[in-house]
Amino acid sequence: MADLDLAQLFAEMATNLDQQPTVDEALEETVRMAVEAVGSADHAGVSWCVRRREVDTPYATTSLVKELDRIQYELDEGPSLEAFEEGVATLVRDTSTDERFPRYSAAALERGVRSVLSCALSSPRRTIGALNFYAMHPDAFDDYGVELAKIYASHASIVLANRSLEQDLQVAVDTRGTIGQAMGILIERHRISPKNAFDMLVRGSQQSNMKLRDLAAHIVDTGLDPSAV
Repeated sequence: MADLDLAQLFAEMATNLDQQPTVDEALEETVRMAVEAVGSADHAGVSWCVRRREVDTPYATTSLVKELDRIQYELDEGPSLEAFEEGVATLVRDTSTDERFPRYSAAALERGVRSVLSCALSSPRRTIGALNFYAMHPDAFDDYGVELAKIYASHASIVLANRSLEQDLQVAVDTRGTIGQAMGILIERHRISPKNAFDMLVRGSQQSNMKLRDLAAHIVDTGLDPSAV
């Protein structure tokens, strides 16, 4: 593929991802376009960091990818985990001969997957996941294919990191507003100060083992006091 065609492909990809209304839809579109961008891949999926070291596979082109990722997480070994933890691209040329991830490679080989390429999805502050490519024949990803996948992952990372930040900020704003509404209910009902209302919420959160934002939302919806939850 000519350099000009590649540049146009990545520009269109970034625009398409940026137009997705939510992070989930952007992740889904990332996976869909990945196989098209890296033609030597038969399947693709994304490993996404849910919180700290907890990793999930929210989207994949087939159930086979999700199954292999689940096995990888359970075994705590595999290319996407290495890519995620090290912030690199990890290539398994042939699962029948790979010695770095013996149990994972054996599971992949048993299911007909012979090559795996995992590319870190990195933001300026941290690695947010990994984009994973799978092929049913060995040595599917040559040097050009690896570089192509890395460029695609790099472009996708920028968009996904921005969308994730936007979503986190929106959640923070929504959470703050909900807690404020719950405090307002308690202030009016008990004729107490904002500090005492917040303290009531904190005690109720601890006693009910609910997150503060969830307890606040419950109070706004039901009108119940924290002690009654």
